[in-house]
Amino acid sequence: MLLSPSQALHRDPAHVQGGDLSAFLPGQITLDLSVCSNRMGPPPQAVEALRTFLADHPSELVPPPYRAEEGYLAACADHLGVDRRELLPLRGVTEGIVVLSRLLQGQSVALVTPDCNDTMQQFHYATFLRAERGSLDTAELRLERVRQAMEHHRHVVISNPNNPYGHFIPGELLLEACRQNPRCTLIVDMDYVEFQGKGMSLAGAALDTDNLVVLQSPGKTYGLTAARAGMMWTRNRELRKAVASQLLNWPLSLLDIVLHTAALRDPAWLDGVRPAIKSDARALARILTARFGAAAVAGADIHFRFVRLDAPHRVHAHLKAHGIAVRMFHGASLGTVSGIRVTAPHGAAEFAQLGNALSTLPREVARVLERPLHPEGGAAPA
Repeated sequence: MLLSPSQALHRDPAHVQGGDLSAFLPGQITLDLSVCSNRMGPPPQAVEALRTFLADHPSELVPPPYRAEEGYLAACADHLGVDRRELLPLRGVTEGIVVLSRLLQGQSVALVTPDCNDTMQQFHYATFLRAERGSLDTAELRLERVRQAMEHHRHVVISNPNNPYGHFIPGELLLEACRQNPRCTLIVDMDYVEFQGKGMSLAGAALDTDNLVVLQSPGKTYGLTAARAGMMWTRNRELRKAVASQLLNWPLSLLDIVLHTAALRDPAWLDGVRPAIKSDARALARILTARFGAAAVAGADIHFRFVRLDAPHRVHAHLKAHGIAVRMFHGASLGTVSGIRVTAPHGAAEFAQLGNALSTLPREVARVLERPLHPEGGAAPA
């Protein structure tokens, strides 16, 4: 259902996906730091591939895309260094989350929170594993929750790097948890792993058990999020067959396939822009730390940073007044946190706009979340 302009403007910002500017007046936002896609994308080669396809092969749009996903999966397999037969095509990581949540309902499932809102909604029936009351979450604490959960559950779901914190658990530590708990399957959303560094995906991992599932997508990595494509990797044949049975006959659009395949076939582009992304994100961390303090900014080395805030609505509104959109989290429901997630600006003008907005932020608005999170997700009573 389409929202009217007045309905859109009154939506709770905490329920608006990153990059969705329909809750703002047209032209109000001049700097969108709310979406976690690569703001330097898409790769020119991918754009040119789509232009060439539309110019030279328009007739291929007439029939259904019979087996067209095979070329895309071959590019995924080459990019990740995995066996093509261990991959399934998905319309983004989200489709994998939706299908797996349906297949696993009624089983023993744990979800390490906080996590992506979509994941928490789909796995609403799972046991939510939060950081202990009074502690600020870290990658080390998340790993400990993974280990404990795998001892007591049939399936454990985690994002790594995490959304929204950005925490990253080294892959070898997750693989060791899989080896120690062969009866539990670890499902890892690695949508942001290529922002963390090159060759860090767990897909194709040398593991003597089949209890690992990796969900990944080129979309955010290459700035192609609007073109929906992703993949699932696992050596668990039974689970792979079950997921495959839930997919459509033609799982991906031919246009999506053209874009993502061309991007994956151009690894030099990502290698070239990754250092600039890292540099921008570290500069962002310094700006946020100077304004809110080191304890407020979640430790990460990814293309965004999360700031723990007591009143994220007020900071969100202040930045909006300066033409900047960020992703807000209200911390009021199970598994959620309170704060804002900010994707790194790029270029002197964007950094200046953000810096000016933060410099005029009133002290009483910029309060850091100092109280621990309540077990139900909101702030604990004082």
